[in-house]
Amino acid sequence: GSSGSSGNRLLSKYDPQKEAELRTWIEGLTGLSIGPDFQKGLKDGTILCTLMNKLQPGSVPKINRSMQNWHQLENLSNFIKAMVSYGMNPVDLFEANDLFESGNMTQVQVSLLALAGKAKTKGLQSGVDIGVKYSEKQERSGPSSG
Repeated sequence: GSSGSSGNRLLSKYDPQKEAELRTWIEGLTGLSIGPDFQKGLKDGTILCTLMNKLQPGSVPKINRSMQNWHQLENLSNFIKAMVSYGMNPVDLFEANDLFESGNMTQVQVSLLALAGKAKTKGLQSGVDIGVKYSEKQERSGPSSG
């Protein structure tokens, strides 16, 4: 376990209803079954990487199928990178450990809902109406640090 509690509490709490919507959306797009435990089903990253390749073909060129922890974490970090290149705001992203360590499933949920909204904004047709259209934030003018 990690010592010290983070004082930065999210306003939203975990919503099982939204989890059900996400499950339907992800399974519908990937054709893969997440299983009864949402966190366990997603934590190896293969389903998420497959999802990303459906939304943006080729965005995750290599998906590790191994059960090694570091391979699974690599999948997750590739998925997160792919979300960035898909146009997501960094504030909407979760970290690999949020899902892998099951430390912050609320943030994972927020990210996936934002991703669903982003996909909708880009005109993705899916069987589930999920997520709100992604709000384009005002770009700051000036040099972007990359």
